[in-house]
Amino acid sequence: MKPELQETMIRRVLAHLEHRTTDTAAQPTRLPVAAYADAARFERELPRLFRGTPIAVGHVSQLQQPGDFFTHDASGLPLLVARGDDGRIRAFKNVCRHRGTRVEGAPCGQRKAFVCPYHAWSYARDGHLLGRPHEDGFAGIAREERGLVEVPVGEAAGLVFVRPDGPFDATAWLAPVLEDLVGFGTATATMYDPIAFTKQLSWKLAIDIFLEAYHLRSTHGRSIYPLFFDNVALVDLLGPHIREVLPKRTIREAGPHGSLRHHANILYHLFPNTLVLVEPDHAAVVHMWPRGPAETLLTAYTLIPEPAATDKARTHWDANNAILYSAIEEDFAMGESIQRGLAAGANEDVVFGAFEHALAHFHRQVADATIGG
Repeated sequence: MKPELQETMIRRVLAHLEHRTTDTAAQPTRLPVAAYADAARFERELPRLFRGTPIAVGHVSQLQQPGDFFTHDASGLPLLVARGDDGRIRAFKNVCRHRGTRVEGAPCGQRKAFVCPYHAWSYARDGHLLGRPHEDGFAGIAREERGLVEVPVGEAAGLVFVRPDGPFDATAWLAPVLEDLVGFGTATATMYDPIAFTKQLSWKLAIDIFLEAYHLRSTHGRSIYPLFFDNVALVDLLGPHIREVLPKRTIREAGPHGSLRHHANILYHLFPNTLVLVEPDHAAVVHMWPRGPAETLLTAYTLIPEPAATDKARTHWDANNAILYSAIEEDFAMGESIQRGLAAGANEDVVFGAFEHALAHFHRQVADATIGG
């Protein structure tokens, strides 16, 4: 993030603290409960948001050398992402072109070639078919036509994106927040401690939890709230994405020329389902993957400046993660309570306060992406 932008944002925070205000929209908004609970709506949204929109599936630190790969299934499409001998990152459907078996079963690793476990059809790092046992049985079926099926892929700010429904420009997609993220070191960082767990709430409700500071005092009163202010945040709507700044109490002493990341948590929502939380010496990446109208798979990892090569380093990062994941558990307890409450039929809609306008923006982007379906 540019120094002049950091100064501007700190001055905005200090002005809010002086006047006891926060960033707001002109008025509250309402959202129908069906946005979180309707099965037909859910099925309509999935292909448009998770096939027709670029989605982040990994980080370049997983693909440092030719032959490095990772597999990804959370979007519902089985993917194999690998770096080829030419240095290019490619993404493929992780499906054998013989009988449809999953080609690569490991979550990540390094391969000279990818070999189907069923009949040993083998594929090069660039996806072309290398060989198939008993070749004479496939007369007339050209090898050139049976390579792994590619999926459009791109990289920006160190994040690897795919868009199954067609080509895209990852740099253009991330442009409104790209300079910020690169400046915070996401492109050169290393993935640490990936985790996954499932919760019983809508993936959109899981995103909502992160997009407002209104709940900090009541939900996190005994954990992280003492570091922050009550319902004070900056919200910038940047194309389909969002930047949110949650200032810490130390920002008053830092003054306008201080380091924003050392005196605030800076949260980026990368539409539709990725969150990047920038902290003083690292960042956390969190994805919300729909498993049903009321079930979400959360996957997350930490981006650290260099590999954790010592016990001291691992202890440091593990302690940071413990704080974050403990706060997320507090959030998700509230989120699961909301999901149960929505099913009770007490409300026809939910209300977003004027200072919860980031949530309204997110849901407008969902509606815009799925309109006409």
